[in-house]
Amino acid sequence: MELFQRFLNRVGRAYGQADKRLFGGMLPGGAASPLVTTPQSALSLSSIVRSAPFQAVRDVALEKSGLPKPEQFYIKGMTGGSKDITTMTPEELALVKGAYEQKQNIKSPSDQDIFMMAKQQELMHQSFVKNLKEEYAKSPEENKNSPLGKMIFNTINTPFNLDEVVSNIKTVINAKQKAIKNSGPVVNLYGQGRNMKMAYGNLSVYPQPGGGVQIYDRWKVDKPEQVMPSLAKLGVKDQVDSVADLSEGGPIPALIYNAAKALGTYEPFDIRVNVSPQDWQNIQGRVNTTMAPDRAKEEQGSTLNYLNTLYQKTKNQIVPPGLPAALGPNFIPPLAP
Repeated sequence: MELFQRFLNRVGRAYGQADKRLFGGMLPGGAASPLVTTPQSALSLSSIVRSAPFQAVRDVALEKSGLPKPEQFYIKGMTGGSKDITTMTPEELALVKGAYEQKQNIKSPSDQDIFMMAKQQELMHQSFVKNLKEEYAKSPEENKNSPLGKMIFNTINTPFNLDEVVSNIKTVINAKQKAIKNSGPVVNLYGQGRNMKMAYGNLSVYPQPGGGVQIYDRWKVDKPEQVMPSLAKLGVKDQVDSVADLSEGGPIPALIYNAAKALGTYEPFDIRVNVSPQDWQNIQGRVNTTMAPDRAKEEQGSTLNYLNTLYQKTKNQIVPPGLPAALGPNFIPPLAP
């Protein structure tokens, strides 16, 4: 172990010296990295993934892999983090500016638009209740008589009140618009397509003197109460295979995240992108208008979606789902309309 550690340190120093001599310290994790010049006292997976040679090879491999940005960021976060990310693609910048401009020019939807939103909720509610009834019917009596079972029973038997939902939507829209106006530099990218939503989510855009902007974000996995404050009040906590801030990715990313935390390889990192006045002015803001037919597959990708489905089937065979389990460990039934 000590022999390998000395070898790792020697490789790191040689890499940094070559970078400084040939490239002026420009290579990722090169001469500028303290990991190159600071010897490690003990070998561990945590120190290996944070070493300059490992991160340099990893970053080159990720750049050439063709993986989407969310997957690249996730892998970096699970394997020791990264130096500051200082660039974004032209497509990403266009979507950031589109969301930024949309925030600056927010408009209230018409009464007809709100009515159509309520009708869409009614269709979703009908489909949800249909599935809920089937699960409820298959559940044992002890689950039906539990507090969650009684809550689900009430949900199933409460008629959908369209007028009340219209009123609720108006209240939510007004509160949301007020929150947006008071959100300072934060720009919401959740509506800007899968990659922007899952790589950045909410980031900050700071206008700079002269007309440029500085874009900042910190890639990290938030705690449940940060994702949704109401979760903490309900006592919902992250599980080994269910993490609130990784819910779009399903159980496999949650398992990997918890393993990375246990091994000490999980590390948040910063995104700092400076856009000059001329470049910002020349960017044509764009708003995403496409909707994925299958949200889970769109967010997870075919391979991850398959693995998540396989994992859940295997888990259900080992632990047969009762009423709450069939609806997920963190299932929260909707409030009656």
